[in-house]
Amino acid sequence: MTDQQIGPWFKQPWLWFILAPLIATVLYSAIYITASIVTNDGVVLEEYTKQAKSFHEDNRLKEAARLLGLSGKLKFDTLTNDINLELLSAQNQPLPEKLLLTIGHPTKASLDIIIPLHQLRPGHYAGELNNTLKGNRKLIISPESKDWQLINEAAPPYDQQIFILGTQ
Repeated sequence: MTDQQIGPWFKQPWLWFILAPLIATVLYSAIYITASIVTNDGVVLEEYTKQAKSFHEDNRLKEAARLLGLSGKLKFDTLTNDINLELLSAQNQPLPEKLLLTIGHPTKASLDIIIPLHQLRPGHYAGELNNTLKGNRKLIISPESKDWQLINEAAPPYDQQIFILGTQ
C-alpha cells in the first residue's frame, strides 16, 4: 500500500461524475415546473367546461341562434381590409346594431382577434381587419350581450371565400 494523501470529498472526480446528472435533473425539473405554473395556456375559445374526466361542450348559444333562425355570410377583402357580414333572421327578429367577430387562433388565445361589426343597414354589417390572417381560424359572430353565437371554421385563402355561418 502506498501512503497517498486522500483529498476532501468535494475534490473527488468520481463523486461529481455521479452527482452531476442528479443535480442537472433537479434543476431542469424545477425550471419546467415553475414555467408550467406561471404561464397560462389559454387555448379554449368556445363554451367548454371540464366535467370529471371528459369535456362537455355547451351548445346553448348555438341553439339560441338556431331558434332565432339566424344565418350569415361573411366575406373578407384583404386588399381593403374590409369585413362584410350579411345576417339573416328567419323569424324577422330585430337585429342588434353592433356585433362582435372573434377570429380565434386554434392554439393561442393571445392571438385571437376581436373586431366590432357595425350595422350599415338592416342585416348588413361591416368592420375593418387590421391584421393579416394566416392558417386555420375559428370565426364566431355574437352580439355584445352574448345571447347567441354563429360559428364556422375557416381556412385560407380568406379573400376568395364566402363563409357560411349558421343554417341557410
